[in-house]
Amino acid sequence: MQRLRDISHKKSAKMTRLYSQVRWLGQHNAGLVLQSVDANTKMTDLEARRQALEEELARTAGERDVQRAAAEQKAQEAKAQTAELQRTRTAFKLKEAELQRKEAELQRKKATIATLTGTLEEKGKALEEREEALRNVMLLGSSRS
Repeated sequence: MQRLRDISHKKSAKMTRLYSQVRWLGQHNAGLVLQSVDANTKMTDLEARRQALEEELARTAGERDVQRAAAEQKAQEAKAQTAELQRTRTAFKLKEAELQRKEAELQRKKATIATLTGTLEEKGKALEEREEALRNVMLLGSSRS
């Protein structure tokens, strides 16, 4: 009988230890469950943050692409304007050269006109002098007759 009591006492002590371990494991498990819930919450938050960052990155990349396209368009427009300006400048230089050529021709014609005018004036004076001489000769011839 004593032996049964000893065995019962040992079993009771072992059961107490096992209950204590089960209680500790239960508490530890509850702590792990809370940590798991907390980790899941943080993972959900991080996933939401990652998603928001990806959306922001996509939006920013889209804006960058739009700005890049606008900058490229402006660069092409500037290049076209530069080419047009160069064509206009070349045309202006050609017209300026043509005007200078025409100005030189006009100056030559003015000089020719001045020379011809001088020649005509001289010839006009010579003609007047001849007419005067002819009149004088005719007057002399009519007064002698």
